[in-house]
Amino acid sequence: MSSTASTQTPAPSLHIALVGNPNCGKTSLFNQLTGSRQKVANYAGVTVERKEGFFTTPNGRAIRVLDLPGAYSLDSTSPDEDVTRDVCLGRHRSEPQPEMLVAVISATNLRLHLRFLLELKQLGLPVIVALNMMDEARRNGLQIDIAGLQADLGMPIVPVVSLNRAGVVPLLQALDLPLPAPPDPLPAGIDPHMEVRRLLATYVVDPSAGTDRLTDRLDRLFLHPLWGPVILLVVLFVMFQTVFAWAQPLMDGLDSGISTFGQIVLKPLPDGILHSLLADGVIAGAGTVIVFLPQILILFLWILALEESGYLPRAAFLLDRLMALAGLSGRSFIPLLSSFACAIPGIMAARTIQNPRDRLVTILIAPLMTCSARLPVYTLLIGAFVPHRTILGIFGLQGLVLFGLYAVAIV
Repeated sequence: MSSTASTQTPAPSLHIALVGNPNCGKTSLFNQLTGSRQKVANYAGVTVERKEGFFTTPNGRAIRVLDLPGAYSLDSTSPDEDVTRDVCLGRHRSEPQPEMLVAVISATNLRLHLRFLLELKQLGLPVIVALNMMDEARRNGLQIDIAGLQADLGMPIVPVVSLNRAGVVPLLQALDLPLPAPPDPLPAGIDPHMEVRRLLATYVVDPSAGTDRLTDRLDRLFLHPLWGPVILLVVLFVMFQTVFAWAQPLMDGLDSGISTFGQIVLKPLPDGILHSLLADGVIAGAGTVIVFLPQILILFLWILALEESGYLPRAAFLLDRLMALAGLSGRSFIPLLSSFACAIPGIMAARTIQNPRDRLVTILIAPLMTCSARLPVYTLLIGAFVPHRTILGIFGLQGLVLFGLYAVAIV
């Protein structure tokens, strides 16, 4: 009886932090662990997102978890990495040092992720390694000696798949156990880069090494200096054609439905303040926003498809040099281009930009793009003030002025 009772006694509460490189599945893991029990805000004094959540392990242990911003190194080069470094070292002014780190690393990109893991090994904190994307690693034929790697690193390694709840059960079970001992730091004089190579050579077997993978062949096409931009233009052309073509009937239907709904609601009411408030304020105001919903949803569906397929980062790479002229990254291109249709979905699409500064600047300049709602105004003004004549017998002056308005917005 005493043994049974002791196993049911909840372990003491625990404060942990998820840490890892960008795009390692850390946020997916955070969402699986916490569900709806999470808070999102900004760290004091910086525009860096702070995600905090709570969950309970199978044995009843209460866990407070912090999703730290993605970082490639503790030698920070951005405000995001500053926060991660300071929290891990216990130097952050508003966040206590976690009792344990959960290092999320991708099983499909160990060469990059192990470098950061070796830095965390030097901190003197207990660490559990969540080896994520194990399903994809198996599909790629990757063989990892988890037991050997765990013994060598001196940290418990838990295979996880952060895309589903069942895939995080091993981590929940590991969090029920007593805290592991902090790993021994690397001996003085050991080069972390050489230690990355030794670990990979010893514990990882990649049968596809040296072979031409499908992703490699696609990358040669999508990132080609000539065909890459051509494919990008075709993708963007199809995307915006479908946004306009598919959205317009839905927008017209919503507009008509809102108008009909307004007539039904307002018919019994006499003219007066209440009638005006409902007609000009509530129904007209809400209807103006709701009408754009089809455009927003279709655009977001495209962005989600491009992100999940892996094409969006490649498009950002192609456009990075161009956008750098405006002090932005390539990821700002699609939100800004979306703003030519409507600034609202353009601003909302900026949420896919990871860098807080680039995200904020993109949001601020998106309304400067010439959206479709301005076209009737431009057409009216051009028709009233610009004469209808041609230049060089080819170019219409009114068309050139309209083109100039778009060009000025881009500049």
